[in-house]
Amino acid sequence: MRLWDNAQALKRLYRWLYVCVLFCLLAAGGTWVAHSPYFPVRQIQVLQPLKHLQPTEIEKISRQYLQGNIFTVNVSAAQAELAKLPWVAKVQVKRIWPDTVQLDIKERVPVARWNTQQLVDMDGRIFNAVAQEQLPLLVGTTGSTRYMTVHLLIFENLLQPTGLYVQELQLSDRSAWQLILTNGITLRLGREKVEQRLASFVWAWQQVLQNQASNIDYVDLRYPDGFALRYKNRTVSEPAGVNITDVAAAMDQHGA
Repeated sequence: MRLWDNAQALKRLYRWLYVCVLFCLLAAGGTWVAHSPYFPVRQIQVLQPLKHLQPTEIEKISRQYLQGNIFTVNVSAAQAELAKLPWVAKVQVKRIWPDTVQLDIKERVPVARWNTQQLVDMDGRIFNAVAQEQLPLLVGTTGSTRYMTVHLLIFENLLQPTGLYVQELQLSDRSAWQLILTNGITLRLGREKVEQRLASFVWAWQQVLQNQASNIDYVDLRYPDGFALRYKNRTVSEPAGVNITDVAAAMDQHGA
């Protein structure tokens, strides 16, 4: 029996021919849309204002990956390249119909410097970039940046009532803390009860130390019943006119 004499076979053949033609039309249409000049990217939209990231860096990546048809721009490659920039903490690149590519960029927030050449962000991650603002210096062992960043934020919060800021934070190999304040005074906190010791300094600063600030070299807070001072021109165990035991008792009374 010949094929054209078999109605069922002809129906099946026609059905497959229709499917093939439809598939070819869809493929041709998709190819035309993808390469059509009628759907160009007209706008690169940055969602958030950027403080540190340079516009030229974004423009360079946009020219390389985000020019042309909205359907064919390589948003994945653009996102990967943007993520490599030092100031970028997180980035998402997506198409917005009909002609926009949207950049959602979260910048790193620098909180300190590391070994004078690098920066440290809020999460304690080191990155290579240049910042104009004055930032405290972290001096510690390799791998301690996250731990030091957490303590830096705690120490700065405790110091707020004094109006003093950390200029340098040091963590020794023996896990002892030392702060150098922006007024030049060094605080020796040691290894234990460092938050309590710093809180005691804050109270003593407001009560008895602030008026002598220009003469103080360092404050050693490692003593259980008070602190020791070293003046710039002489060494003493207590501030002039103030008994350490009395100060310590006052601190206990006020919950320092």
